Formats: sequence, structure tokens, C-alpha cells
Amino acid sequence: MKKTESKISLSVALIAIIFFASIPLWHINLNSPRPQTSVVKKKKTQKKKVHKVTWGYPFKRLYEKKIKFKSGQKFGETDVIRRYYPSKSYFHDGYDFGFSEVGHSIVYAVHAGTVHKVKYAPGLGLYVWVISDDGYVEIYQEGFLSITDIYVKKGQKIKLGQKIGRLTGSHIHLGVTKTDKNYIDKHGVPCRYYWKDNGTWLNPMKIIEDDIAQGKESEK
Repeated sequence: MKKTESKISLSVALIAIIFFASIPLWHINLNSPRPQTSVVKKKKTQKKKVHKVTWGYPFKRLYEKKIKFKSGQKFGETDVIRRYYPSKSYFHDGYDFGFSEVGHSIVYAVHAGTVHKVKYAPGLGLYVWVISDDGYVEIYQEGFLSITDIYVKKGQKIKLGQKIGRLTGSHIHLGVTKTDKNYIDKHGVPCRYYWKDNGTWLNPMKIIEDDIAQGKESEK
């Protein structure tokens, strides 16, 4: 009898041990994801650099539609003779904006700078000579029939898009160069090498359109 009771007690004890030992397993979900011990670094998002446009067209109409200019109006070698003596030259040192394309309308500053001179000179007519802080020089010439058509004066600082005057003649000739300060101080008019494509004069429309395009591209 005692042996039987001993066996029963042993069995109960074994069952109890198995029962209590198995309790933690009920609370463990083997399929649940384990916590990550490694730290995931967040990627820094770099802000896209937007190009600040510093050049613009001299007439609003050029922003509104694409205008086809004749060869003689464009910069570089043209089909119009510019100089006969001592040798013939067909080089055009700037860009001509005729009233037939842009109208007798307001002329705007294509680049910020300081007005160096407002004057009349044979061949140039009344002109506005602007020197910019970045070394560029802009000349607006041949398009003003009266001094009252010019809205700026010598020594005045102007911003991009500021009113320079009004086109009242047949066209405005826009010249852009990087003539050095020594030449500017020495000569009365900014017309050196107007007949020669040696890098003195630059293509105004290319500078303007490249800068505007770069600004639009950076905003995408």
C-alpha cells in the first residue's frame, strides 16, 4: 500500500515539475520579431542649391515669346559689313534689338552695376555705360534719341531689371565686355576692338539665356 502511495506521490511531483517548468514557454512567441540592437542612421537630405539668376533680357517682350533676329542683329560674324578700312570686317560686337521686334518700349538693366557714364558719342549716339562688380561691362547705345529717354545718371547703382530708359530710335545695341579698369579710365568711349572677334566682346544673348536656363534647371 505504501509503495503504491509512494508511486502516486512521485508521479504527481513529476507532473507538477513538468507543469511549472513549461509555464514560461507559453508566453514566448517564437515567431515574433526580435528587437534590433543596431542603430539605423537616418540619411541627411541635402537641400538642392537654387541658382540665383543675375542676368535678364533688356525687353519684357523677350520673356513672352521667342523672337527671330536677323543675322545683322546678332553677335559675331554677320552678313553686314562693319568696317572698310584698313580691312573689311563683318564682326558685330553686340546684339541689336529693333523696335520692329520689341517695340518702342522700356529698356531694362540686363545686369546689376553702377552707371559709369551717360553721354553722346559719334557712332554710338546717346549711350549708358554700366560697370558691374563681377567685372562685366554693359553698354546700351544707339537707341535713345533724347537725353530724356534715359532714366539713369552717372554714379547711380542699378539692379537687374531696373528701368534704364525707353527705346525711341530704330534699335538698341547691347554690348557686353570685360574691359579692364585701366582701359576704362584711359578712354572716353567703350568701343575698343569693335571690329575684331578676339574675346574682348562677349555674346550678350548667350550670357543672358544661359543664366536664365541655369536658374530654371536648378528649380526642378
